[in-house]
This record gives sequence, structure tokens and C-alpha cells, in this order.
Amino acid sequence: MDTAPALPDHADDLARLLHLRQTYADRGPGLEPWPAIPLPVLWEASILFTDIRGFTRLTERFAHDPAGLLDVLNVHLKRVLRSIAICGGQVEKFVGDGVMATFGASASQPDHVDRAMAAAIGLIGANEALNRRNAAEWGFRLEVGVGIASGPVVIGAVGSADRSELGVLGDVVNVAARLVTHAGPGEVLMTGTVYHAVADMLQSELTNQSAVRGRSGRLEIYRMSLLGGRGDLA
Repeated sequence: MDTAPALPDHADDLARLLHLRQTYADRGPGLEPWPAIPLPVLWEASILFTDIRGFTRLTERFAHDPAGLLDVLNVHLKRVLRSIAICGGQVEKFVGDGVMATFGASASQPDHVDRAMAAAIGLIGANEALNRRNAAEWGFRLEVGVGIASGPVVIGAVGSADRSELGVLGDVVNVAARLVTHAGPGEVLMTGTVYHAVADMLQSELTNQSAVRGRSGRLEIYRMSLLGGRGDLA
């Protein structure tokens, strides 16, 4: 009796990745226990983090109106999420006032670096348009920074059979999360891997920073400023 040919490694990994994504989309975040957790997948992806600059000061401004703070944050996040979705990204989670998004970690996207960079440019532009419409009324501006890194990640269940969620883990995730903390208003900080993939399309500069806190290795870190500002990398 004929048997179906074995899937190539990449096709097999892609099938398992799609299965993981669909499983958690159907099931939700750990609502019911299950006997078997799907196998993790090793994959190449680009990771993007956003962060509002000066959000602590903003929360103090809204100390007596936390509902107003939530309204402002959601107006901003609506633009961020739309920019990510337009570029084919997947929002993995909200991180305080920002988001963690992946490109290429939900399906096969050979151009995931380009997509991540396009999303960064789009969300910074959308946030600036929001400022132009509302800053005078608000009495303040919302300033957003972005960190991007690209490389190998593992995508799989984090937790146990009783409660788990889908996680994306790896050195590049940690690096992107660290970079966004240094990105100034309207700036994108990126690793050399990201920069070299988009260097012929965008103008960026090598920073004097070559390490991120909590990580022993050295990195090339590039800055792209979309609003003409410079972040403090000290």
C-alpha cells in the first residue's frame, strides 16, 4: 500500500507552527486543562516592541482620572495595532503601555524583517498624526519608541497542561525588549541583522552602544530617527 511522502523539515515545522497557532486561537489562554501540549517549533522571526516615552509622568498627570488615562492609551494602541496588522504582524501580548509583536512567527514570511520595519515606520507616523490632532487639547504629546531584533526563536506552550499560553522566546526577544527601553521619541533601535536587511532602503546610523543590560554578548545597534530626535543611550 502506498504511503504519503514525508514532509520536508521546513514544511513539517510550518505545519506544527500553524497547528500551535490554531490550537491557542480556538482554546484561549489556559481555560481548560488538556492531556497533551503541542510540540514547540524553532523558527526565524522578527520581534518588535513598542513603548511610550514618559508614561510614568503621564500616569501621574492622570492620578485622579485613571479612566482618562486608559482612554488615551487605547487611542494610541489602536493605531499601533492597525499598523502591525497591515504589515502582517502578530501581536503576542501587551507589555504595560506597549506591545510585543512578531513578524514571520505565525506563518511563512521570508520578508519578515521588511514587514517589521514597515510596521515601525507606520506606527510612529500614525502616532504623530494622533499628536497633531489631539496634543493641543490634551496638553501633552504621546511619544513612542520601537525596538526590533531578528533571528531564531522557539514558539511553544509556556506553562503546564492545567494552564498555558503560547510563548515566543529567544535571545532576540530579550534584545528587542531591551532596545525599546533606549529608543527615543520617534526612534527605532535595531540590531545589525535588521539593519543590514534594510540598509539599501532606509538611512540609519550605528550607535555607540554595543551591549544591552543583562546580556554578555556585544551587538551592532543602529538607530533610525523618524522625527529628528535622538535618544539617550547612556
